[in-house]
Amino acid sequence: MIDLILITGFLGTGKTTLLQELLNEYKNQRIGIIVNEFGEIGIDGALVERDGVRMNELSNGSIFCACIKDKFIESLIAMAKEPISMLFIEASGLADPANFPQILTSIQNRTEGQYRFRGSICVLDGETFLDYYDLLPALHQQAAYSNNIIVNKIDLITESTLESIVETIEAANSNASVAMTSYCRLDYDALVKSMKPADLPGEETTNTIESRPKSFVLHGKEAIPHAELSGFLEALSMDAYRIKGFARTTEGNFYISGVRGRVEFAPWKDEILDTRIVIISAIGIRMMSRILNERKGELVQLLSL
Repeated sequence: MIDLILITGFLGTGKTTLLQELLNEYKNQRIGIIVNEFGEIGIDGALVERDGVRMNELSNGSIFCACIKDKFIESLIAMAKEPISMLFIEASGLADPANFPQILTSIQNRTEGQYRFRGSICVLDGETFLDYYDLLPALHQQAAYSNNIIVNKIDLITESTLESIVETIEAANSNASVAMTSYCRLDYDALVKSMKPADLPGEETTNTIESRPKSFVLHGKEAIPHAELSGFLEALSMDAYRIKGFARTTEGNFYISGVRGRVEFAPWKDEILDTRIVIISAIGIRMMSRILNERKGELVQLLSL
């Protein structure tokens, strides 16, 4: 029997950090991971890759959308044949998991009941949750279809903002267990042991090909001036849901993570053959225009769309 845990949460909330914490907690278990990314290329897989961990990456859409749902189902069936005891699924930040109950029922029938669903964990970004909640149906659905909700980054918000977040969560899902944290630091063994999946009715997902925000990928072969790249991404960040990737710069190799006005460069010890940066935005053509307009100086030659 394989314990299955679904991880949801909007772009940049800390899902991958949560997954890293879970992998550390259960490092002596036989683990499988399915990592889903909305962008055309996978970035998060490199952050959670471990020896002995079975991993499958599904990119370019939501696993609950018709665009790659069949691949998700095939991946679940394949993972059921692996010698693992736990499977963590990290959904895309734009995922609406409303149809997961139907998918799970279908999978159980095709894997002879190999999976035991332990529940869903939703990670919220305390700093941006209220700003996006009414704009993006996926955020409501992620909270509504979760058994455990983690409000992350509480060190960046006021007490009154936290109270408003809790009220919003209770209106969406009064049955969920809610925890507060920064940097996704929790007692995860206790959390998983306490998980009791609710009997949630399946619905149609809001994830459709037509409703997808636009993602862009920037590529570069040569080392990029660090200051110019930082300024360029900062200029784009307020109009982007998410910026992430790996970059070769004149000051070394970095993992880049950006959310709404804040872009961080973390040193990356592994080799980076070329720069790959994913930008996800709702403004489509206007974002492409901004990228082209902000890409100045050496960046014109060093970064291409």
